[in-house]
Amino acid sequence: MTITVVVVDDGSLTFRGVIDVLRAAPEVTVVGVLPYLESVAELGVAPRVIVTNTFCAKSVADLQSLHHSTLLVMSPTIDVGQVRAALRAGVRAYLDWDVDPATLLRAVVAAGRGDVYLTMAARDALLPDPGRCLGGGPGRIDVPPVSLTARERDVLRLVAEGLTHKQIASRLSLSKSTVDTYAHRVRQKTGAANKAGLTRVAMSFAVEAEAYSS
Repeated sequence: MTITVVVVDDGSLTFRGVIDVLRAAPEVTVVGVLPYLESVAELGVAPRVIVTNTFCAKSVADLQSLHHSTLLVMSPTIDVGQVRAALRAGVRAYLDWDVDPATLLRAVVAAGRGDVYLTMAARDALLPDPGRCLGGGPGRIDVPPVSLTARERDVLRLVAEGLTHKQIASRLSLSKSTVDTYAHRVRQKTGAANKAGLTRVAMSFAVEAEAYSS
């Protein structure tokens, strides 16, 4: 079963390339190319993923209520406020424009199955100003008050990169059941109810906490 995708084409050469890559991918079916995000509601098809360079919290909420679709945002600039606002609104993937085709497809697949996928530039945007500390103020990080082992942080970091438990097991030279156990422990410690919740924790906690605990 392929992932149905709608592309909101802004007319740029970048999005011409995006459309070509998606149409050539066997795991993706492009069901529409539209000029505006709001036009998706009139399409008559329920795409699983919408690829766009436009983010608006209200539009995301409206589209999700109508189609249960999720957004993949490709942005020419990565702004920490936009990335965080997008994740809070339910956007599942946030990429910078210069990603390669393989990364784009991994992000589409991850978003299609309900996971979160951020490229390195978007993940870096979630890190605070290195000149600020973990206290209050503009540079404050909302790190959950939990203690994770080094291996649990490794698993979280790889979840944030979009890897499956099987792929994580191979990367860390562990069995899949062991990775499942680590992921289960993290869910218990953080209150994440499922894999999607675990991925959100990886974005809000593991990426930031890893930078300060490594």
